[in-house]
Amino acid sequence: MKQIKDNTIPIDPDKAWNTLYSRLEKDRLLPGESDNVSYRKRKMPLLRIAVAAAVCIGIIFSVFYFQYKDGKPITLQNKEKSGTLVVTLDDGSTVYLAPDASISYPTVFAANQRKVELNGNALFCVTKDEKRPFVVETSEKITIEVVGTVFAVQSTPGLPFELSVKEGKVNVHTKDNQTVVPVEAGEIVRLHAGAPGKFEITNPAVFSRFTDKICFKDEKLNNIIGAINGIHGYPIIIAEKSLDDRTLTVTFENNSVETMTELICLALNLEYINKQDTIFIGGGVSKVR
Repeated sequence: MKQIKDNTIPIDPDKAWNTLYSRLEKDRLLPGESDNVSYRKRKMPLLRIAVAAAVCIGIIFSVFYFQYKDGKPITLQNKEKSGTLVVTLDDGSTVYLAPDASISYPTVFAANQRKVELNGNALFCVTKDEKRPFVVETSEKITIEVVGTVFAVQSTPGLPFELSVKEGKVNVHTKDNQTVVPVEAGEIVRLHAGAPGKFEITNPAVFSRFTDKICFKDEKLNNIIGAINGIHGYPIIIAEKSLDDRTLTVTFENNSVETMTELICLALNLEYINKQDTIFIGGGVSKVR
């Protein structure tokens, strides 16, 4: 992709289309071979429509399950066999649900506590709020309490409970609620037969395995960019506030920040500018200086 004056980077539709086309072909979401040739020959307006439709409708059609009735907490389950389902909660915290995992949470947290229920494995990036502790209750009745931190939980039935802390500090309450195990950044706690043991984290994949393939379902653009920024060190800015609530359904698998930005912009008919190692997304990003 060539860079032009003022570091404005136009979207390369061929590159973005080929990236998405390869993924759809791999997942057998394309029609027969006789039709494939015509796909490659389509002009830009039709490419935009096709990409937007594929991104917004077909990529993770069966990845989630919602249940929400009569004001009760939402239950969200990742039914995909691979890939992490990403959801942003009311307080701005981000949860990466592993396959087959589920989480229950209120649409709006209480004034004194942010409580969720987890079944399975997940990575949490919790927004700091000292007045409202963030509490996770697992299916084994183990309670996790934090203020603001990044941690991964293994809570799969039949396997030992594990919690690994990347940032901050976490308190783990065993199900008898009499033992509290403080876990700090770089540490992992494992419960075996009810007895806790703490170790140093030696495998960074305990966190990265949640972010190699990430899926979003009807998620706000602001939340998608927030999740990408949290993984890659905040390289993207939405230049126009009016775009924050645009929604998108999309899956990214081991993609670069630039490729993810291209696919987002192509699907939502936006453009982006790269200035001083920061990417600005907008409908009229040429105004950014």
